[in-house]
Amino acid sequence: MLKRNTCLSRLLLGICLPLLLLALNTEVFADVIEFKNGATITGTVTEQDNKTLSINVDGKIFTYSKSEIKNIEIEGKAISPPSPLSVGGMEADPPVKDSIDNLNPLYGNLNPERAGFRVANTKYGTMNISVWAYVRYLNQLNLDDYYTDGSGIEKSVHQRNDIQFSKTSIQFKGWIFDERLIYLAYVWASPNVMGQATAFALVGNIEYLITDRLKIGGGIQGLPTSRAMELSHPRFNRVDTRSMSGEYFRGSYAAGIWLEGQPLDDLYFRTVLANSLSKLGVDAGQIDTKLATWSTGAWWLPKGAYATPGMIWNGGGYGDFENHQEAAFRLGAHYTTSIENAESQPDVNDPENSQIRVSDGRLIFKSPEVFNGGLLDELRYQMVAVDAGIKYKGFALEGEVYFRKLNDFKFLNDPGDFGFSYLNDTGFSIQPSYFILKQKLQAYLVGSKIWGDYGDPWDGVVGLNWYPLKSDKFQRQFRINGDAQYTSQSPIGNLSLPYTVGGKGWTFSVIAEMFF
Repeated sequence: MLKRNTCLSRLLLGICLPLLLLALNTEVFADVIEFKNGATITGTVTEQDNKTLSINVDGKIFTYSKSEIKNIEIEGKAISPPSPLSVGGMEADPPVKDSIDNLNPLYGNLNPERAGFRVANTKYGTMNISVWAYVRYLNQLNLDDYYTDGSGIEKSVHQRNDIQFSKTSIQFKGWIFDERLIYLAYVWASPNVMGQATAFALVGNIEYLITDRLKIGGGIQGLPTSRAMELSHPRFNRVDTRSMSGEYFRGSYAAGIWLEGQPLDDLYFRTVLANSLSKLGVDAGQIDTKLATWSTGAWWLPKGAYATPGMIWNGGGYGDFENHQEAAFRLGAHYTTSIENAESQPDVNDPENSQIRVSDGRLIFKSPEVFNGGLLDELRYQMVAVDAGIKYKGFALEGEVYFRKLNDFKFLNDPGDFGFSYLNDTGFSIQPSYFILKQKLQAYLVGSKIWGDYGDPWDGVVGLNWYPLKSDKFQRQFRINGDAQYTSQSPIGNLSLPYTVGGKGWTFSVIAEMFF
């Protein structure tokens, strides 16, 4: 065990140290706006004219009236507004009206990339509030009533036909005391399991922007085990739903520390050292003392335009809502390793958590028949995911492959010889989509497949997204979604997902989703 941990530490150091040095050695030029009320904002000025000025602050574009600005410094040199800049224009927030609050130039402003409403803006800090929620009708009555697992046992399939205010989160975010000290606190609720202890989660994190290209953070964070865990949620083709294979293989949200940033132009990374694969619903007394979960993801956006401004560090959303007029590409790779034990496993219905299962849907820590009667206490999880995507004129083709290995099994009893020393599973997912009507009506397909020792499940989905808002800027913030999903013995399922374990047949859903 000591030798393995030493090797892991060397591997972690070998990957993270070059990225850290690249980010720290990157020359950073900061522009500063000083307002008449004494407040200052640091970032990169992107555009200005005789009346307004726009500045990029940590990937978000804000626009101010020059009547509220006292001084402007471009790369440390003071200029007298309004001096035109030789930079390309970017879509920005509209100028803030004087009637909102002359003392707070951003008060009440709404940012389309889920930054939410600015409710406080002072020289000591800021606060934004954002909300995400959806209502779902789910019909699983066409699924087969029973399925047979890999050990030959027949089990019943749980079916649903209901309307739920399915899930919501309220986020509070901003900076405090120093513009580089960033906070996020949020409540995550799943009314699908209202009445259970797992219905709510109150979590968050604190980050510090070391340079404009490097952040360090601690708290609750999504493990970058796959593309859908790069924090692009909720910008999925399906509402709050990853592909079946993506859900099967991924890790979850965990407590830990991390580095993330942009060591080179168009190259981004996030690396997380955590307690375990899943935190929500797991208390500190259930976690072992190994601190042996490490997850790293890196993504390359070679054209620099795959993600919208403000979403680049999160890899970009699925589908070409942006309607790229030039082809945009991405490549991503992710590696995760973790020592997991039986006591630290979350409940099936804990919000946003994932569980380690075998390919017929059985929870590996609760299935002694897999190990000849052995009571599994600990295992090692390793997973590699590689993805690619292209977007062009409303069309997107995005896919990912997965490789998972489970080994180093330890038991509370002696199971004898159970016939294997490891379990390997592989899989893929693919998601083509196209906007039939520009930024109004999107059609998409999702297909995925898993190859495992206890079955080879697959699924296929066809769906539509309709964005009815007429606002040019906030069209994506509300949608009506409908899709039809066929599963062949699903290996995953809980009350938040449209999947149910063992499900074979059609599932239908209609959803109204909102976020800001």
